[in-house]
Amino acid sequence: MDFSKKSFNNNHLPSIFAFPKDVNFWRIDWFGEVAFPNRLLRRTQPSVLVHLSRVLNPSFQENPALLLGPASTFASRQRKVWVSVGTLPLLRVGDIWQHGQLTYAPDYELEQFFDLDINSQTAVLIKAGLNLEDKGFLLPRTEHPWHMECTQSYCLMVELPQNRRLIIPCMELIRFYFGSSSNLLTKLFLPPLVRDMLYSKPHFDKASGRLTLQLAVGISGVSAADIGRMHMDPHAWRAALHVGTSLLKGSVSGQGPYPQAYFPFEGQTDLIASGKWLSFQYDPRATFIVYSLRSCSYPFPFRSLRYDVKDRSQSPVKKNDQKQNEPEARIARKSAGDSPNQQLTETDASNNLAKQQQPAWGSARFPDLTLKTIWKNRTLSEPSANNAFDGTQPSDIQHSAVGDPGSERRVRPIDFEIRAKQKSEFPVPEFLCEIVGELEALDGFNIQLLTDSEQDGWTIPINVLVSEDGEIDARLFIEMGENQLRERRVTVFTVEYEAECIKIVAIESSPTHMKLYLPSNDDETDLLKTLSCSATDFISRPEPKSEDIAHLIRWVFNLV
Repeated sequence: MDFSKKSFNNNHLPSIFAFPKDVNFWRIDWFGEVAFPNRLLRRTQPSVLVHLSRVLNPSFQENPALLLGPASTFASRQRKVWVSVGTLPLLRVGDIWQHGQLTYAPDYELEQFFDLDINSQTAVLIKAGLNLEDKGFLLPRTEHPWHMECTQSYCLMVELPQNRRLIIPCMELIRFYFGSSSNLLTKLFLPPLVRDMLYSKPHFDKASGRLTLQLAVGISGVSAADIGRMHMDPHAWRAALHVGTSLLKGSVSGQGPYPQAYFPFEGQTDLIASGKWLSFQYDPRATFIVYSLRSCSYPFPFRSLRYDVKDRSQSPVKKNDQKQNEPEARIARKSAGDSPNQQLTETDASNNLAKQQQPAWGSARFPDLTLKTIWKNRTLSEPSANNAFDGTQPSDIQHSAVGDPGSERRVRPIDFEIRAKQKSEFPVPEFLCEIVGELEALDGFNIQLLTDSEQDGWTIPINVLVSEDGEIDARLFIEMGENQLRERRVTVFTVEYEAECIKIVAIESSPTHMKLYLPSNDDETDLLKTLSCSATDFISRPEPKSEDIAHLIRWVFNLV
């Protein structure tokens, strides 16, 4: 077990307006019902009732184990606040808040559960106040008073060896498995959930295990893996659907608007969870109540994932169109900035302000994804609009809100994204530095990086080709040490000018291999063919990088 604590480096996030703003420390005890508490202020998404209690012993900062004691907080006088469900990616039971900011994330008792068998027989729904066969409460009040105002809320109970059990609040299951972004999480709570709200154009190549998706407008790329699992695994899709439908059924049946949740898979998995052991009958460690899930080993049903977040309704600026609009420069105001002391309010955001993606840093939830390639497009440069600045600087925006816009208030729409590492940590790989520098120096072209990956922000592994004899060409690999190989990395760029486009492929080698390809009409199929052709070309006739990419590109587009 582990009683350590962690202070979070997420102070850049807006403070939660609904949380207490005094100097006391407040612990998140439990999540209650989900509803629309004030339709006049919040119409686009429901809120969840968060139960908080004041920490009584400030010594927990030196000894976090104190927080396991029932008398560590004022649990009998909880403060209840409504918080939009889109805020849930930031909220975990047991975390400590002060001045509306997350201050400490104690590990409490950190446990690992190996080879859990997850299916409909071993993982069953219960209510938090269950008295098991009249033998006693699974969450006894004397040891765990923090859930007592929410005994009708749902949990999932998983069987453990030696007649023990693991209990996970359903809200935590939803937060962990679907809380990669505010936008995805919100859609689960607003039935009916349909696939087109999340993604379109799915394609799965069985041979390579590669899944491709077009994410719906407004869906964050950090949710691509979660959505990919929902497309590939029927258990994941049913689990997502059940969140909203269970709320509707609970409201109609009089059971209360408490969400139900299931695992998004069936099979064996390892879990790491923070929580507390509770007694049952004569066993002092019979029930582990989960405060927050930390890791799940169950594999995702794809080997690699490519997603597209590009808004295809926005076509590149064309030269002829630009000239027609050039007689007089457009006058623009500088966009409003966000206040460093911004507060997250429980209102609908503005219809007139651009949405901001706000990263929140955490540890990797799914070890399986660290072994898989997830990648997308990224714009490196595009033709600049001919705008003039009138010198007017609007005041900073003081408030933000999650969810879809729906008001004329000066409130910034915001989407929280749970990330494990910062993209700023990804320098340009050495074999690409010269190419990227020359591409970024080009003016008047729309340049896209098609291989923005989670691994290094720039490259993906090269296609591994198998001969008719079942042999893999060793030239596709790089030696890392004695008897250790890894695939070479490959990067693909597109360069657009007016209605024409070319692809530039660079493969990790010394010197860097580089070749130009012409695209076809089908963007997705064309990219996969380009990757396959580039691997073949690298083996058969490696071509070193041209000394002057700018001149080569201008020659291709007849600009020299």
